[in-house]
Amino acid sequence: MQTAEQLLLNLRPRLDARLSDFDAPCYAGVLAAAAQWLDAPGSLLYLYGEPGHGRSHLLAALCAEAESRGLSAVLLPLSELCRDEPAMLSGLEGQDLIACDDIEAIAGNAAWEEALFHLFNRARMNGCRQVFSAEHMPARCGIQLPDLVSRLAQAPAWALDLPDDASRLALVEASAQRRGLLMEPEVLRYLVLRAPREPGRLLALLEHLDRGSLIAGRRLTIPFIRQTLEMDGSAYQAGR
Repeated sequence: MQTAEQLLLNLRPRLDARLSDFDAPCYAGVLAAAAQWLDAPGSLLYLYGEPGHGRSHLLAALCAEAESRGLSAVLLPLSELCRDEPAMLSGLEGQDLIACDDIEAIAGNAAWEEALFHLFNRARMNGCRQVFSAEHMPARCGIQLPDLVSRLAQAPAWALDLPDDASRLALVEASAQRRGLLMEPEVLRYLVLRAPREPGRLLALLEHLDRGSLIAGRRLTIPFIRQTLEMDGSAYQAGR
């Protein structure tokens, strides 16, 4: 089992996620709620939506924003961690922010459900901000521990839907700039119109294109993107 120090090192927020990635009209409501949540120690937030709608990316962005403010943050991808012992959650309440992704991954696992319930209570007492992500609202996640469901239901809930093309364009543009990718406006539009609609898959494709352009020593152009999509567009995986 990982030590607490190893766990914290492994659960560092992704550096390629920022709240500016969601600077689009369709995200205005959830970003306003997230801003209030970040400003209030001990506050709760719950995000839900289908896989690929950007839940994991937004959680990582919230963690990155917290760290930019000098706060400590830990991101818990429960779909991966549930293979380990829930004792790894011990002591995490000392963080300023805890982000729990894929709550439904522990549904029906009594040990994990109880461990997360106790972490929730300890974190709340310590004034730790907590944000949760799942495909559905708490009552529909399959969690068997009623007390945990009731705790999760205390959090203000926001749905993440598929963004419109303007929002997807803003997301790709922000991510590309952070990667140092030079993309002409017409190239950006071409990519957005032909890429998957889900933000997670869209960003996975951008990462795939970035790697491919470095290997090939070519700029991201319309012909290069078209060729990549035709040859190995399925090489990337959906994100959340």
